[in-house]
Amino acid sequence: MGSEVNGRVLYSVAAYLVDGLLIDTGCHNTRWELVEYLARHNISLAVNTHHHVDHIGGNKLIMEKLKVNVFAPKESLPIIANRQNIFSYQEKLWGFPEPCQVKVLGDLINTTHYSFQVVQTSGHSRDHVVFFLREKGWLFTGDEFITENPNSARKNEDNERVVRALKRMLALEPELLIPSAGTIYQDGSAVLSRTIAYFEKIKEKVQTMKKSGLNSQEIALKLFGEETPLKEFTGGQFSRENFIGGFSINNGK
Repeated sequence: MGSEVNGRVLYSVAAYLVDGLLIDTGCHNTRWELVEYLARHNISLAVNTHHHVDHIGGNKLIMEKLKVNVFAPKESLPIIANRQNIFSYQEKLWGFPEPCQVKVLGDLINTTHYSFQVVQTSGHSRDHVVFFLREKGWLFTGDEFITENPNSARKNEDNERVVRALKRMLALEPELLIPSAGTIYQDGSAVLSRTIAYFEKIKEKVQTMKKSGLNSQEIALKLFGEETPLKEFTGGQFSRENFIGGFSINNGK
């Protein structure tokens, strides 16, 4: 799901419907299309991986029109219940989600045939959780894992926390990684292992380059080349420079 900007979708996000469980509800701008789809299929409850606006935008309409409960991590509830302060690019891409009262997640989500384990990861955001269907090896990662070799990030992303989240997911030994971007990865444990190694390799390079006097912008240019148009579109909130800067943030939390 995604909104068109100048005739094209710049960023899309996925929701997954498994045995009546909807994982994430997309953005506000696509909420009606999602609800129309769900009305033709079996849905018994919905969950959010975290509070970001592109993952909770359908919450209120789903509760009102489909009469199903939505659950989210405890830390997400007060944020989802209020109007969030978002950047202009987020409003263009996804819209403002309507504040609503959702229910708190427990350690398990039970559907008719399955039991999904709720795992706190707290990498991409403090409140982030992932959902693991152990009997099939399916891991729904939300934004904790998007791609194997990322080179762009939000401002103030903490790569130490991101790596800790990747290691928590690796400990589950998943067979499939099912991220919010919609691409499903086979051999999930191997993919996570390679991604962790990638972060560690980039960290070493960043540390070496910083010792030589280069700043984050210069390092990003050397490692990944020129910035993509996303930096300008987001007003610098999402960039390769931010990804490099994420290696210097270490608050120990």
